[in-house]
Amino acid sequence: MNTLGLVLANLRKAAVAEERQGYTNTGALGGFSVFLNGILPRLEQLVPERNLTLMRQIASRYAHMSPLKRREAFPALLAEIDGLTGEAGGERLTAENRSVLGERQPAAESRDESGKGSAKDPLRGKKTAGVTGERLQAAAGGPGVPGRSGALSPGGHGKGDGDGASGPREKVKDPSLQFLKGVGPERMKQLRGLGLETARDLLLYFPRRYEERRLKSFEELRDGETASVYGTVVYGQLSPGRIKVIKLGLEQGRHVIQAVWFNRTYVLRQYPVGTRVVVTGKVQCQRHLCEILATDIESVDGEGSARDEIVPVYSETARLSSKVLRGIVRQVSDRTEGLFPEFLRAEAGEEWMERAQAYREIHFPQSADSLARARGRLVWEEVLFLQLAVGLLRRGPAEAASPALNRDTGLVAGLLAGLPFGLTKAQERVIGEILRDMAGTKGMARLVQGDVGSGKTVVAMAALLRAVESGYQGAMMAPTEILAEQHYQSLEKALAPLGVKIALLLGSQSRSLRDETLRRLALGEVQVAVGTHALIQESVSFRRLGLAVTDEQHRFGVRQRSLLQGKGESPHVLVLTATPIPRTLALTLYGDLQLSVIDEMPAGRKPVLTRRLSERGRPSLEKFMEEQMSRGRQIYVVCPLVQESEMSDLVSAEERAEALQKRFPLRRIALLHGRMKGGEKEAVMHEFQRGDIHILVATTVVEVGVNVPNASVMLIEGAERFGLAQLHQLRGRVGRGSEQSYCILMSEAKSSRRLEALCRTQDGFIIAEEDLRLRGPGELMGTRQHGLPELRLTDLSRDGLLVEKAHLFAQKVLAEPGRYQAVFEAVSGLYDLSKTGIH
Repeated sequence: MNTLGLVLANLRKAAVAEERQGYTNTGALGGFSVFLNGILPRLEQLVPERNLTLMRQIASRYAHMSPLKRREAFPALLAEIDGLTGEAGGERLTAENRSVLGERQPAAESRDESGKGSAKDPLRGKKTAGVTGERLQAAAGGPGVPGRSGALSPGGHGKGDGDGASGPREKVKDPSLQFLKGVGPERMKQLRGLGLETARDLLLYFPRRYEERRLKSFEELRDGETASVYGTVVYGQLSPGRIKVIKLGLEQGRHVIQAVWFNRTYVLRQYPVGTRVVVTGKVQCQRHLCEILATDIESVDGEGSARDEIVPVYSETARLSSKVLRGIVRQVSDRTEGLFPEFLRAEAGEEWMERAQAYREIHFPQSADSLARARGRLVWEEVLFLQLAVGLLRRGPAEAASPALNRDTGLVAGLLAGLPFGLTKAQERVIGEILRDMAGTKGMARLVQGDVGSGKTVVAMAALLRAVESGYQGAMMAPTEILAEQHYQSLEKALAPLGVKIALLLGSQSRSLRDETLRRLALGEVQVAVGTHALIQESVSFRRLGLAVTDEQHRFGVRQRSLLQGKGESPHVLVLTATPIPRTLALTLYGDLQLSVIDEMPAGRKPVLTRRLSERGRPSLEKFMEEQMSRGRQIYVVCPLVQESEMSDLVSAEERAEALQKRFPLRRIALLHGRMKGGEKEAVMHEFQRGDIHILVATTVVEVGVNVPNASVMLIEGAERFGLAQLHQLRGRVGRGSEQSYCILMSEAKSSRRLEALCRTQDGFIIAEEDLRLRGPGELMGTRQHGLPELRLTDLSRDGLLVEKAHLFAQKVLAEPGRYQAVFEAVSGLYDLSKTGIH
């Protein structure tokens, strides 16, 4: 081949590449316009007699032309190349020898991501004129949480005649998803990965969020927004390389923009040139040229302007897109009447959307208003079912009459008179509420909330003494042996002088000691028992258990507390927590318990000064620690790890203890963690309480209950790795004496809402509300591991009114079970109460 032939061959290759790339000036290295301008002087030398003015004009303007203008100019450029090639005796660049993806191809059959045929996605026809994005988010109440099977539905019942319906209820068929159109074996496997087996499961898999898809013209697009546009595919291109970049050119009027995907090669086959499509994605603009990073595409018939709608977006997997899920959900949306029959009578359900309609609307809302109403109905129902499930767990022990503990022999008065401090008004109020409940036979079920150091132990002592005065035994269960031992020491010190016999029951005790304690409990020689889970084992029996107290309730399941109650004949129940619970969460989980709040701290307590430091401040911190120890104060250092881990760069407790011993060689440093044996932990804690240890390096084993008034500094390493409530609990280990105390949060995180909130306030209830906003209810409640439903839609930080309404209705149901038979059937049909527990 001669020189002209070689030059034209290179030009032809670049032209073919540019056409394949969709006229984006990327057909040659450095840009097609640069290549064309560079090759023109060589062509003019090789064919001086040829007029190349047209090619020169195209080359000079090409970089500044839109893709549409380039596409219009390209035939003239190709004709020039063909003419020169013919004159040089080479092969012309004809349609037969150009393999260009931008050429129009016959429309292919619609296919999904896996290449298999699927049902046409029926997401057209809903109009929501005037619905703004802000209004839509407000109506939806924020993002929902995708649900798994069994989140809300009472399950397996046919339509009844209202909330009081009883009698036979028709079984409704819940079809498997594998028989739906477009769901083959591979797709079914993907659905099972999300826990979706049946139509009910799918309808309970709520959208994660919603997109308002009001179609925009290309001129309306703004950088950074998420938008939906209508257009005709005019070209497609696929980049070489490991990561495949797919681009479709969309034409709207005289304008063309690109829609971009990564590693989604099926898009080119499924949406060939000439296809009318609606594309949704994030807009990116540079130099007045915009492209869309596409998240969704579908072909449409006719004008796309009639397609304004609210579209649900689901949690996806790599091979199961939200679009595919929408298509499958659409197929089962007509089954809501059978799968979710109404259980409310007309008078009870006037304010709520009909149940089956709510399940349809939550997936395919007609408007922002209908979405808000549907979500309101389902949030109310979700909380109601959870409250009733928890209530049913406690209903057994509460049904039988409890002993009336109303005898006053002066023990409670003797306790209060012997205290070295006076009670706060809040403590007096709560003690009065407890003793009033215990005096009746209905059975006390009371939750006492009190911030760290507010004096809940004294309240529990008064309750235990009232049980002893009335001739019954009391039991106090704590989540850890350290906390149980501390309670035992406190009770022994306060109650033994009053003649009360107290015993400690732990799993780590010797068999002989344990057997002797069990014997004394059974005979009634022990009046107050303190222990861990060991108290609820089958071998433990009480002679006359009248009061069951559980401390740090969030560490126990409802079932564990119920087992403790089962040790007696419907004993009264007192639940303590040092973790303040937002009212909405308390109503949700403890709707059948009366609530008492100790909202006042003992006199003389100084607020703990909380500061955040980075590693740069460690030298000044160590100097401050030395000053505190020289004043006789003690220090906690809490680390997130026990030992060094290859998987983490966090400093372990062992490493920090070694480093501190080198830094303070004249001070005694000790290590405390959960892997140590019970006797070792007890010995270390006793030495720290006596003041023999200056710095205690520990894991979160010191989070609850440890009481050392002389400790004035809490240093938390890697503070960003702890939860907000946990940090507040750790801070509560100091500030228990009359001296000023400090909490130092070591963190390299640039910003942290949790740490900022902790530095800003000492109020545990404010912190609890913030923790709820940051973490959500599921993690705080621990429902996932214990057989009860998670709150999939409910946002407890925003849905307080709906929670209150659910609470009121739950109280009616629990008070009149005969009238609300259908509701009880719904709850019991969902949960196996013999296996259910909840934090």
